[in-house]
Amino acid sequence: MTSQVMPQNCPKFTLHLKSHTRRKRIAEAKSTLASLYPFEVNEKKLLILKTDIKWQYDVYLLKEEIKRELNIKKLCLAILPGIFILAVLTLAIRYAALKNTESLKAQKELEKQKQDEERIQKEKEEKLAQLKKTYNEKKHLEYEKIYPCIERIYSAMAEKTATIENISIQKNAFTVEATAKDAVSILANFEKSRTFTSVKMNRTTVKNGAEIVSYNGEFSRLWKETDEKSSLDKKIEFYETVLLKMQSQAEEKQGITLSEYIKNIRNIMHKNSCNEQYIQIKGKSGNAEIEFFVLSGSKGILNFIREIQEGDENLIDIKSFALRNSENRSRIQTTVCFDTGIKFSQNDALLSEYTDKKIDLSEIDRIFYKAPSAKTTIKTESAKNRTTAAKSNEQNSPAGIKKLTYIGRTKLNGKDFVIAKDDGMGSIYKISLAKTESVGDFCIQTGYGYRAKLRGEYYEVKK
Repeated sequence: MTSQVMPQNCPKFTLHLKSHTRRKRIAEAKSTLASLYPFEVNEKKLLILKTDIKWQYDVYLLKEEIKRELNIKKLCLAILPGIFILAVLTLAIRYAALKNTESLKAQKELEKQKQDEERIQKEKEEKLAQLKKTYNEKKHLEYEKIYPCIERIYSAMAEKTATIENISIQKNAFTVEATAKDAVSILANFEKSRTFTSVKMNRTTVKNGAEIVSYNGEFSRLWKETDEKSSLDKKIEFYETVLLKMQSQAEEKQGITLSEYIKNIRNIMHKNSCNEQYIQIKGKSGNAEIEFFVLSGSKGILNFIREIQEGDENLIDIKSFALRNSENRSRIQTTVCFDTGIKFSQNDALLSEYTDKKIDLSEIDRIFYKAPSAKTTIKTESAKNRTTAAKSNEQNSPAGIKKLTYIGRTKLNGKDFVIAKDDGMGSIYKISLAKTESVGDFCIQTGYGYRAKLRGEYYEVKK
């Protein structure tokens, strides 16, 4: 700001200046003075003061250059808008940067969340696939329940004149030998039913106006699956629950002893008037298998098969079932093999109960004592007749041959067996039926019955 004190002893001019700014007024005054003042005008020595008249200014030509003082107020007023604008710009930039940072952060969070969701989804899908695979593998290893299988076969053979001669079921495969008037119609029933697959009519012959026919095939295996519309979590929960139940049932089987298992089967067998002929425990490693050979009526064996596997929580698995019909309805021959699911106990350590126990030889000798049978001196007429018949049979059989009592026949895995008993030893044998003599144990049909070879010795099998 210039000093307002009137300068002394210096030229003064009153000029009409229209410029609005100080710098322009100085330039305008210098230009005007160039025509009025004979000497050179130094604009730094010009002092311009405003008068009371509009556009009129007093212009002084000073001897020294004017020292202009800084006008703080004007400077502040000039700088203030800039500072304000700069502050606004700074805030705007910071806000934009912050917003951009938050946006990037939110975007990263969304990407991370999406990646986590995709990872969890993939893990669930892999878990579901593994659970489903394990479930299907376990279901494939399961055995079909026998009675429902027989019901399915009956539905295909629902012809009043058809009679089943032999039936064999193993897992989901079956073989049926039957006598019927129209074997092709029965085959058509098998083909129409969705419960069977790959059914074949192996052979058919005609005898006494009826067809003797053999069918074999497989049962369609269907088991419960999860609803495809369910969520992944629901599907996983379904398979985990079912597999846990399977594991629980397998563990429950291990809590049963073989003797308890056999007693349970025997009780149901006797309840249904099934006469057990022999029991055999099979298997060297893994699960123990128990095979029963039974003589019974058709209703008795069907009731037994239905009852022994009744209920969804049932723990009885039948590995194979073979039934051979008979003209004597009370002597239907059935071989049933149970897969117990019970592991053979493995114990290499010497049991403590026998470590220090000494048993006297005379005590052990008692178990070999057998009381002599009472001799009968008087023979009844029927006994004489039986003796005569036996002698007659002996005359028809080779000399010196031992005797076995015929019990029945059975069929397993497509192979025929003869069941015979050694009355002297009380042993029961299942002997493979052959057409001609062969190496090893066998049994062949003769004119008077059967001839068997066991452990190198020949036997006559008589009914």
